[in-house]
Amino acid sequence: MTKRSITLDAIKGGLVLAMIAYHACYVAVMFGLSSIELYSGFWWAFPRLIAAGFVSVSGWNLAAKRSRGAGFSVFAKRAGMLGLVALAISAATWPVLGQGFVFFGVIHLLALSSVLAYPLLGRPWYAMLAGMACVVAGLALGTPRFDFAWLSWLGLRPAGLHPADYLPLAPWFAFVAFGSAARDFMGANRQHPQPQKAPGALVQILAATGRHSLVVYLAHLPLLYGAGWILSILVP
Repeated sequence: MTKRSITLDAIKGGLVLAMIAYHACYVAVMFGLSSIELYSGFWWAFPRLIAAGFVSVSGWNLAAKRSRGAGFSVFAKRAGMLGLVALAISAATWPVLGQGFVFFGVIHLLALSSVLAYPLLGRPWYAMLAGMACVVAGLALGTPRFDFAWLSWLGLRPAGLHPADYLPLAPWFAFVAFGSAARDFMGANRQHPQPQKAPGALVQILAATGRHSLVVYLAHLPLLYGAGWILSILVP
């Protein structure tokens, strides 16, 4: 069994906790328990920074897995597992959010990226070029709106629809590519691994959260929605 990086797990755990904090605020606004303006300033940037960090860590982990000799079947299996989870999320959010359901969110992105990133792993310069192309495409497609939704996963935003947790390939695949390139550049320059100090209690807690990030992600949303619904009844 390959030893995991406790540092990366702790970073992922910190991002997961930040995501939970944002979703708690989102649910509070949704049920009229808070008047936070979620679509401007800090509260607009906050979830996007969390998503960028989370997706970048995923790209790093993909490159690390490839450097240890993992073949395409490993990445295809990961894509299939995450794809099933993504479909379940879409199905569960449809009756709750209607047309704003999670059509192509972070789990959808990570599922597809598991196979799309494969040709770039171990080729950091190509990954950087692919990432920059996604950023340019995302900027170019950020303003126009289209009268069809079937290509919105690419970044062609549909007119009149505002899906929740929307992370299309352009520009979000860029962070997968940049994360994988960073790992490959660092791996190429690494001579000998340095001994690490024993992690503190906080790091261990964050790392444990990061190791089970998918379970935490799936569990926290229904819990928050349930708590928000109960509080909206109890609180005048």
